[in-house]
Amino acid sequence: MKHLKTLFIQHQNKLFILFVLVLCFNVLDVLLPLHTNRNYSTIIEAEDGTVLYSFLTNDDKWRMYTKLDEITPTVQKAFINKEDRWFYWHFGINPIAIVRAFFNNTIQHRRTSGASTITMQVARMLEPKERTLFSKIKEMFRALQLEWNFSKKEILQLYLNLVPYGGNIEGVKSASFIYFGKSPSQLSIAEVTTLTIIPNRPNTLLLGKKNAYIQQERNRWLKKFKQHHVFNEDAMNDAIDEPLIAYR
Repeated sequence: MKHLKTLFIQHQNKLFILFVLVLCFNVLDVLLPLHTNRNYSTIIEAEDGTVLYSFLTNDDKWRMYTKLDEITPTVQKAFINKEDRWFYWHFGINPIAIVRAFFNNTIQHRRTSGASTITMQVARMLEPKERTLFSKIKEMFRALQLEWNFSKKEILQLYLNLVPYGGNIEGVKSASFIYFGKSPSQLSIAEVTTLTIIPNRPNTLLLGKKNAYIQQERNRWLKKFKQHHVFNEDAMNDAIDEPLIAYR
């Protein structure tokens, strides 16, 4: 009986600590609100939804709003498997990835992997800062806020709307229209995979200028997708054989 009483007290203490942490987070969430509103390009469409023309944003960006129905299973699978395979399982921060990155970057003195989840990348794109320990901690806090206030689909939508493609091009929809002349929902697996690799090096992987090299990098990731059975094997083989035709 005494043992059960001790266990009850221990659980009470843990629940109290959890309650205090949640309360503190809610207070900080109110005091330090996350601003996700962005100015998007005005788009003129035909009756059937075809884009006829688009205008630059007030900050001179091509930033077209990606609608939820344009985030097809192909787009989701490609970006999630490329950037954050555990996106639907973590709470904005991936502790295992952080430990792995710390070991590789600190113990082995080589940068072989990062720890930024898609949610953390969204936080960084919303509030760009110099890469310091403090900014990383704030980025993690913002990632928790995003997970607290938005669904996973909405966070992925934010990511696809803000991801950089070099110069003044932001967002998957802008890159899709500017380089391939069609909406994200019409892209092939090869074209979507191409758009997944550009944001890591938007100023060096220049579509229309370095297509041969980009195609090599694209095929390297397509082979990884094939190993992880992201798409069916026939679709993967067709994607690897597909030429890269992209220009601004």
